[in-house]
Amino acid sequence: MQARLSLALTLLTAGGAAAQVTNNEAPGNLAPTVDPGCVTMTTADPRLSPPDLALGVLACGRDGNWDAAAELYVLMLMRSSFDVRRVADPTAHQAGEVLTMQLNDAQSEAERASLGEAIQRYADPGMTQRDILCNALRTSGVPQHDPSWMIQHGMAAFTGQQGDGLVPGADPTVLWEQVMQEDVACG
Repeated sequence: MQARLSLALTLLTAGGAAAQVTNNEAPGNLAPTVDPGCVTMTTADPRLSPPDLALGVLACGRDGNWDAAAELYVLMLMRSSFDVRRVADPTAHQAGEVLTMQLNDAQSEAERASLGEAIQRYADPGMTQRDILCNALRTSGVPQHDPSWMIQHGMAAFTGQQGDGLVPGADPTVLWEQVMQEDVACG
């Protein structure tokens, strides 16, 4: 899977009937740094970024291991949410949604259905799976991946941003706890 996103700037022509599209890419935009293969949520290295985890989802799908694929998909979403909280440029925050679209595009309809069925098990009414998910998220630890995959997605990557692109003073431990409380309702 080519894990790159083009930032599309559409310029309408004078007649309004046709559009000219210019694609600009910042290096590292939605780019994975390592292919982890099919790993479980609890064995996924905290340095794996969401694009890395997307490759893991695809690897698990190729192996027919949809439960592991679902775990990695959920972890990918949680780490994306973590990055939204720590990346300063709000124009970069939709990177996780675009990554999800790219991942879906890389799968067949049957693969998307199998992944969807596995993900649904996390939404069971008895909350058993959510408790398992919360324990796995705690075990996986506070993410330590490089957020450049998201930083390079935003407009600040094109306008000469100052600094490292992160929210000043953001505490990763606090942010990860927010993800677990607000996104998954882990108690």
